[in-house]
Amino acid sequence: MNIEQRKIIPTALISLMIVVLVFLGVTSSTQETTESNTTDADLEQKQDAVAETVRRLGGKVQSIEETPIENLFLVETSVSEFIYVTGTGKHFFLGSIYQMREDSQYPINLTLERRNESRWKLIQALDEDESINFAPDTIDTSELAVVYVFTDITCGYCRMLHQDMDDYNKAGIEIRYLAFPRAGVDSPSAQYLESAWCADDPNAAMTLLKNGKEIEQKSCENPVAEHHRLGQKMQVQGTPALILADGSMIPGYQKPAVLVQRLEQLENSDS
Repeated sequence: MNIEQRKIIPTALISLMIVVLVFLGVTSSTQETTESNTTDADLEQKQDAVAETVRRLGGKVQSIEETPIENLFLVETSVSEFIYVTGTGKHFFLGSIYQMREDSQYPINLTLERRNESRWKLIQALDEDESINFAPDTIDTSELAVVYVFTDITCGYCRMLHQDMDDYNKAGIEIRYLAFPRAGVDSPSAQYLESAWCADDPNAAMTLLKNGKEIEQKSCENPVAEHHRLGQKMQVQGTPALILADGSMIPGYQKPAVLVQRLEQLENSDS
């Protein structure tokens, strides 16, 4: 189970969940109640109504899918926002849906699971050579843990993470850097990141930058702007931002031992 799902739900969130449950209970007894054997035509009509509501809200639909709750749809927008809309399109809410399961002591955040899935699909669409990778020299690749890191060169905690690179690698963790210039793609830090990606030895150039050194300014076709847009879509708020193999995001620097523990928890939850 994701460690984020094991946190105690705040009182405010519990209140929101109660409101949602009441809302769902009310709508289930009104005209929005549908039979379980909904036809394809009915489903398409509902999805059209849902899409129209999202359009009126100013969003663009990326996907619409049914939820475990009858007549409630989950919409992912083009900027990776998640909105729950009823089948008539008349009611919607923003927030998370939790599910109680017999095999778990803790409530499962279904919205978080779906958000992680979406984030990981975006990561998987990247080519391996788009990132600057720091991998262990010798390790069984089947035991290798890959962590993507949105990074900037002016970020102190990013530099701390890079200083621990040997320890990450010794623990069997490969770090794959993605560019996220916090000041924007037209900033000096973005230009330095572009130079690192264009360098003859990107790894050495990145290490120099992380140590506060200058590198030769170069220009070439590079993924810095694409990475920045990707980070914004994933709602990266700062650097470093770590993306794990389940799509979960950890904001901020993580000591090697702490990251190893987190990865072990993730592996155990999948077994």
